[in-house]
Amino acid sequence: MQSAIDAEQRDWKRLSNQCAMCGEYHLAGKKVTVNGKQVCTYSEDWRAECELRYAMRLPDKARKPKITKLMYLDMVEKERGYPTRKAMRDEMVKRYKEGRK
Repeated sequence: MQSAIDAEQRDWKRLSNQCAMCGEYHLAGKKVTVNGKQVCTYSEDWRAECELRYAMRLPDKARKPKITKLMYLDMVEKERGYPTRKAMRDEMVKRYKEGRK
């Protein structure tokens, strides 16, 4: 049984590439820049960047049943707490002031 698992892991490593950024094996991982730091597309930094970009594209006021930025931030607070909500909101405000979206 263990040899079958080992063989599967070897096949996975053979078919994937070792990420130069994090050392893990990913299928088609890419290097991206987040806040001046290079990360891979499988990193937590990249996930947070994608979530922030999504939240910034949400409308300020919505027609039903769409979600607004404020509603999304409220959901983040409910799931992950106030500090995460505040950090996300602060980053959104910073980017709006810089003119980035």
